[in-house]
Amino acid sequence: MELTDQELLSSWQNGSDLAFEQIYKRQAPVLLDHAMRKTNDRAVSEELVQDTFIAFYKLRLKSSFIKSLPAYLYTILKNKVLDHYRHQSIFLKYEEHLVKKLDMESYFEESAVEYKELETYIYKNINNLPRQCQKVFKLSREEQLSNKEIARQLNISENTVEQHMRKALRLLRVSLTAFARFVVFILLFKY
Repeated sequence: MELTDQELLSSWQNGSDLAFEQIYKRQAPVLLDHAMRKTNDRAVSEELVQDTFIAFYKLRLKSSFIKSLPAYLYTILKNKVLDHYRHQSIFLKYEEHLVKKLDMESYFEESAVEYKELETYIYKNINNLPRQCQKVFKLSREEQLSNKEIARQLNISENTVEQHMRKALRLLRVSLTAFARFVVFILLFKY
């Protein structure tokens, strides 16, 4: 003769591990089926059912108030499923954050290298400008002097300063355009 859920529960509360085993055999398949419908993952579902019975076992002394064993176990399982998804959501957010952070670090590392290459290229081209043109450009861009101040310092007219600046900018623009084409060409084959 098979014992009812309440009889098994009462027997288990009185110390019968055999009663707990019977409860497990009777309720685990039903709980596993329910967990599978919620997670679509057998391994996760089995783990959640095990966690449900561990929680149930720990409440042995407090189980005298249980009116419906299946409903009680279902409630524990439902909370375990919710905890699982809550933890999974937190993990996915952390993982997403980590991926973004690594992507940004990689981007900034690449950008820093590319910026350094561009800076080196620009300085190389500035140093290839005619001497007077180079002086005017450096005084204007690096020392932030006005055309009037440059003219006074180099003992040339403001008009000459403007001509040197136009020439420097034109030559740099031409060389940077060639460099930009090269970079675009490289990027097309990189990706």
